[in-house]
Amino acid sequence: SKATVSVLNCYDIHMMKTSLLSLLALAGAANAAAPTCASIGKADFCTQFACESTCRGFPPGFGTAGCVDATNCANPPSWAASSVCSCSSAPPGPSPTPAPRPTEGGVVGGYLLLKNIGQLQALAANSETIPFTRVYLAFLSPTLQYVAGSKTLKNTGLDDFEFEAMQKAVGALTKGGVEVFLSMGGWNAGCNPYFYARYSVGGYGTHTPNYWEIEQYGGGDLNNCVESNQFCYVCEPPSENTTLASFDMFPTPAGHATWEQAKAYVQGKSPSPAPAWNEDMVPGGKYTDSKTGVTVTLPGRPLAAGRNPYQDFVQLAKELGVSGIDLDYEEMWHADYFKVEAPMKGQKPATGDYKGPWKLPQTVYKYAAIAKDLQLNIAAIAPGMKLGTASAAVGAWGGSWWGGNLKGLWFELKQTFPEVLEGMDLNVMTYDLSSNEEFHECPDKDHCPLADQVGFFMDTYTKAGLGNAFVGYEIGQPAYPSPVHDKQNQMPLTKTALSTIMSQTQAKFPAGGFLWEIYKAAVDPSQATPQDVAQAICNSVRPGDKRCTGTIPQLY
Repeated sequence: SKATVSVLNCYDIHMMKTSLLSLLALAGAANAAAPTCASIGKADFCTQFACESTCRGFPPGFGTAGCVDATNCANPPSWAASSVCSCSSAPPGPSPTPAPRPTEGGVVGGYLLLKNIGQLQALAANSETIPFTRVYLAFLSPTLQYVAGSKTLKNTGLDDFEFEAMQKAVGALTKGGVEVFLSMGGWNAGCNPYFYARYSVGGYGTHTPNYWEIEQYGGGDLNNCVESNQFCYVCEPPSENTTLASFDMFPTPAGHATWEQAKAYVQGKSPSPAPAWNEDMVPGGKYTDSKTGVTVTLPGRPLAAGRNPYQDFVQLAKELGVSGIDLDYEEMWHADYFKVEAPMKGQKPATGDYKGPWKLPQTVYKYAAIAKDLQLNIAAIAPGMKLGTASAAVGAWGGSWWGGNLKGLWFELKQTFPEVLEGMDLNVMTYDLSSNEEFHECPDKDHCPLADQVGFFMDTYTKAGLGNAFVGYEIGQPAYPSPVHDKQNQMPLTKTALSTIMSQTQAKFPAGGFLWEIYKAAVDPSQATPQDVAQAICNSVRPGDKRCTGTIPQLY
């Protein structure tokens, strides 16, 4: 920061050939020479970014989150220079106190797709009795920008909401014993229309589950899928009235301190192939597909210079007073575009048009870096804040990957980067499943009905050692397969299926369950309502809790 004064840095200390006593004396002198962070209007350096450097000998405040430890002294990062001021010996100010996680049972979670503040306020007004112990507020943009202390939700994905009203509702829910999480991402935030069309929907030939979209809107030719038809409406159908501005992407904020730290962590543990961060794929910028020569505008909001949306996300979460944040990463296009060949044992080397299977290492690396970046910022800004994630139904299923989804992503994370999953609750999206065997959409011939598929996929999480997995339930009409093109193979959650899942699967996962979405309606009387599901989860993971008889307030 230009407002701060440069003092003795790690490199200076490292290079000095002095005795230990002299070194300590120099460090003390430097500390005395530095202005206090508060005196130059940078008190947040102490409360948000304070850290102890083992080679400085005194606690500095940095203008950018991240600490320099002994291993960095020989080559200090550029952001450490001219950005130091002194902090008092008093500890950093406290983060908002999270809602206590109930000790008598598991989590009963529900996603609230924010459409109006009235829904959130109704839940807050009934916080002591609703049949939830955790509410996820969806969705914040992965390209959000939030300036500390600004108290505005503009440029966050929740642009139409007022900060103070949101903060007040969060406080009421927390006081009533309900944890509140902010959720970043979601389907539209992970669907990059051009790349998803060409490399996911249309990347595996013409006989695939969603190729009908290319046929219907592009005459069967991928080259006819262009910006004017949202690259053949593969992310959302025309009926949703989306525009290309409705979509987003998870950025790689090159040069930002915690992102660079996260990259270093991943690079230090990654096997072959090495990470390729593709930092030229900038939200809102132009990008030329090297495989086709086509230049497109990438989705998302351009980031202001020096901003890191993952840091801003944590800062916003702290100021709103939530208990945790949720990473909902669904960039299937990324996996399909950056996949690498992975021939099976005994399979002949590829010659010409390779047909699979593949691996998705670059997507594993990207997810790991994003999660690590969030963790670094939680540690610096809001210690004690929780981090959870949504995960694909097939996400813990190891073995061959044939493309088109995120199969095995969390399995691979557990194998290579287990630290990023430590303490994370995993909301397994065991819904939007299909019974269409023309495309081998059942996991095997013995697990095709909804309840059987849910049990199969949750079992893969257990086998992968991902114990803190929550069973997922979707209310009403599933988003997949298409209700227009393949409704006969949809598997909505009926009351009968709910009962079976509860007895066969949820009982094995006492950590919790969650539903999508709190105010989504059942289509017909045979289907389970949000209240049916919440009460059933509650009775399974929190037997005897008075919340289990609670109701969801209705808005008329």
